[in-house]
Amino acid sequence: MPLTLLPGTLADVPAFTSIYLSAFQDVIARDCFPRTSPHIKEWWTSSNIDDMKNQASARFLKVVDGDEIVAYAKWNVPVQQGTETVLGGDNPDDMPVWPKDANVELCDEFFGHLARERKRIMGNRPHYYLEIVATLPQHQGKGAAGKMLRWGLGQADRDGLEAYVEASPLALPVYEHYGWKVVADFTLEDRNHTESFMVRVPQQIS
Repeated sequence: MPLTLLPGTLADVPAFTSIYLSAFQDVIARDCFPRTSPHIKEWWTSSNIDDMKNQASARFLKVVDGDEIVAYAKWNVPVQQGTETVLGGDNPDDMPVWPKDANVELCDEFFGHLARERKRIMGNRPHYYLEIVATLPQHQGKGAAGKMLRWGLGQADRDGLEAYVEASPLALPVYEHYGWKVVADFTLEDRNHTESFMVRVPQQIS
C-alpha cells in the first residue's frame, strides 16, 4: 500500500516509543537507554505524551502503511508567545530527569552537548529543528523518512528559515541529500561515536 503522511496523535505515542527503541541501535542509544529496562519504555512514552500536550513548538508526524505506523518524526517549529520565540528542544541549562536504569552520566554528557551546540550554532534565530526521525528497521529505505523531512523543510522554506539537525554517521548522507551542511561535530572517543551538527539554508520555492 502507498505510504501516507499524517499528524501524530496521543493514541500513536506507544507505537512511537516502540519505533524509537527499534530504530536507534547505535552504541550511544543503547548505552543511554538499556532496552532490557521497562522504565525506559515508560519514560519515552510519558515524555512524548507530555511534549505533545504541552510543548507548543512540537509537531509530531507519522507515516502509515495501511493500518501500521512505520515511522514518526518530531519537528520543533518556532512559535511566538508574547515577545518570546519558543524554539523547542532540550534546554542546555535544564536537562530532563532521565529514567530509572538510564546511564545518567552519558545522557547528560551526550544530550547536554547536543543542546549546547544547537544554542551556540543557532543562538536565538528562529529555525526549524528536526529532533527525532525514526523508522522501523524493516521499512527503512522505502521513503517514509523522506516524507517527514520534506514536510518540515517545506515549512521552513515557506517561512524563509533555516533547518537544524544532529546526525549520526549513518544518517549523515541522507541529510546531505536534503540540503543540510555540516557546520560542526564532536566525538565521544570512548565509544567511537561522532555526531555532526547540520544547518540547511532556506531554499527558494518555485
